[in-house]
Amino acid sequence: MIPRYQINPADRLILGGGQIVTCKGLTKSGYLLQPFGTDLTDHVSFEAFEEARQDPAFRQDLLFYTEPRSRARARTLIECNDDIPAEERADVRWREACVRAFYDEAAKDCRSPPPPNEQRVNRTRPGYEEAMLRAGPQLMRLDCAKKAKGKGTAQKRPSVTKSGKPRKVRAGQTVEFRSLPDATTLKRYILAYEEAGCQAWGLRQCNCNSGNREPRYSPDEYALMMEAVYAYLNLKRPTFKQCYADYGDALAAGNEKRAANGQPLLRKIGASTYRARVKRIPRFNRDAARHGIEYAIRKNCGVRRKFDVTRIGERVEIDGCKVSLIHMAVESGLWARMTFEQQSEVPKERWILLRAIDVASRCVLAEIITPTETTRAAAVLLRMMMIDKTPLAEAMGAQTPWDYACLPHAIATDGGGAFRSDRFRQILADLGIVFVAPQVGQPNKRATVERSFGTTRTQLLQHFTGQTFANIADKGDYNPGQNTSLFVDELARALVLYDVDIYHNSPHEGLYGETPRACWQRLMNESGCSRVTPGAHQQRAIFGIHLSRKLGKRGIRVLGLHYQSEDLAALLAEKGEIDLPVRVDPDDLGWISIQIGRVWKTIPCATSGLQGASIQAWLGVVEDQRRRYDIAAAASRPVIADALRQIRAIAAKAERRFGISPHTYDGDAISRAESEMLRGFDVPEERAMKNAPPDGDPLAQGIPVTGPTAQQAKRLASPRRQRPEPEPPPAAPPLDGEGDGRDEDDSDWTMETPDA
Repeated sequence: MIPRYQINPADRLILGGGQIVTCKGLTKSGYLLQPFGTDLTDHVSFEAFEEARQDPAFRQDLLFYTEPRSRARARTLIECNDDIPAEERADVRWREACVRAFYDEAAKDCRSPPPPNEQRVNRTRPGYEEAMLRAGPQLMRLDCAKKAKGKGTAQKRPSVTKSGKPRKVRAGQTVEFRSLPDATTLKRYILAYEEAGCQAWGLRQCNCNSGNREPRYSPDEYALMMEAVYAYLNLKRPTFKQCYADYGDALAAGNEKRAANGQPLLRKIGASTYRARVKRIPRFNRDAARHGIEYAIRKNCGVRRKFDVTRIGERVEIDGCKVSLIHMAVESGLWARMTFEQQSEVPKERWILLRAIDVASRCVLAEIITPTETTRAAAVLLRMMMIDKTPLAEAMGAQTPWDYACLPHAIATDGGGAFRSDRFRQILADLGIVFVAPQVGQPNKRATVERSFGTTRTQLLQHFTGQTFANIADKGDYNPGQNTSLFVDELARALVLYDVDIYHNSPHEGLYGETPRACWQRLMNESGCSRVTPGAHQQRAIFGIHLSRKLGKRGIRVLGLHYQSEDLAALLAEKGEIDLPVRVDPDDLGWISIQIGRVWKTIPCATSGLQGASIQAWLGVVEDQRRRYDIAAAASRPVIADALRQIRAIAAKAERRFGISPHTYDGDAISRAESEMLRGFDVPEERAMKNAPPDGDPLAQGIPVTGPTAQQAKRLASPRRQRPEPEPPPAAPPLDGEGDGRDEDDSDWTMETPDA
């Protein structure tokens, strides 16, 4: 099935290679796309567009070419939620929470108007103030309401417990909260939010370049200070203190002459201003002037040799339910290797089943089982909705494809903690999904997903022992704990087989006897998907884990992998080893996003073969290496070659990437893995080799050996003097227009010392 999408003519589409097009119409066989800046329209078939949509750089910006969006971009200097700087993200989330609180209070007054003697929430000054008065206590409970202390400091992420809930604030601990906006400020927030199409990026306050731009000192005063700045850039390497003292002496001598001539005296510029002016000079230039060009190259250059340049659901209901079956919280493969004492200590639990179901077709878009209902598990469920899960179904033994994927317009959930969190709301906002939260205690508002749990219990779980049944009356004297026989991986496989092969192919009463799969195919042919799934880079910006890593000569190191690019090398030469905000996709380690300045850049991994590899798969490779070799041998070349071969096979093993019992990660979990498991484990970067296949083994030519060859060693060991071998004649230079068979674009980017 080739999906079809309804695209607005004002939307901006970015295809692979950075090509920008707009959709001017839809035909029976494809789309009419017009490249930006031209009047020509090209007809692109549905198959060709779907192939172009698979590019990681694909992006769709809704209503990009409308006047309100243009004003919002000019005011905020950004285009989407992905471009919000990390240090401004908490401020933007706070403003959006205030705006959404006003909308909620206004909607409540529309449904049930207050008495005439009470103020109603509307778009007047008293109405704005009444909204903040009502919603103030709820807003102060948000994590973004806590403001970081100190100017220019990033907000510290609150610590969480093992279950994912935020830790309780201890008594006596000082917490600083934000102040609620007044009527004027709230009105400005609402207008900016609506101007950007109810997107969070429209609430960015672009105050980064504000302030007094008039010079504080005269040109003569600045000129004298610049002489001291240039004096610091000397091979004699004078100190800041010495250069500033010389500047003071030169200023005093100059003022004496000016006083004798009746000219006004020059003011002295402070030491902090002088030091800041010196620091504005790129570090590479400073080191080259004070230590020499060779030292500057050795200290500030990047060591990466080559930098690769890389390219359906009106309503969905989500809910969680405890599986009415007690199982052993261990995989069957581990159970066989345990001792009797270890087996007796394995906990017997009831895990939670999170499920997302499309109301129109009744198809299960995604489901996972998790010990606790956390925000990270909900995020995994959201991402699972947007991908083709056929490899997972095949790995579990299903015979029907599980190819139901879409980016919904609206999502309805219950009042669980995982769906009320700021992180879950932010993901929905980034995806442009409307969040619908029915009132607590009214499961009929999300009847589709609620009824599906009952169907699973009566048609699937009745085949296993250890059931807890629907209630105590149904259970009777049955002891589910003593009759437990199912492992967690077997439960996951049974759920997938039932949903994919049985439920989707069985007549559904809500569809008047039509099966969910047939309904999905019919709706796809009639109207197609309503929205386009975001690309891989945009998904990283939405679902990625936020970290902070230090820039080094080999780029950014995450989980033992290095990520390097020309932008990082230039930043290293200018700023040195600084901490940078990093986004890591837990399902794809092939790229990461790094904020350089105020722009997020996509950086590829220096080790090839990791495109599509998850953190779980990568840590499995590392753990296997640690189990087979000790730390010293883990750094040897044969072990690294074995690890690289396993890395390239990760993408082909879909059963290791997909799973309904997810491994959720956050910044703390990644830091623990780096400090415990990945210490001393390092994978070298791939080197560009001529005429080498893209998936070849970098060690296929053998391990390079240093030192003299056997012939040279024999010649050195012989006491007789050997006649020198004649030197080969020099090769003739190529003629004009001829080369040596090498393309200049294929050359490695390198920075070397002159004597390297």
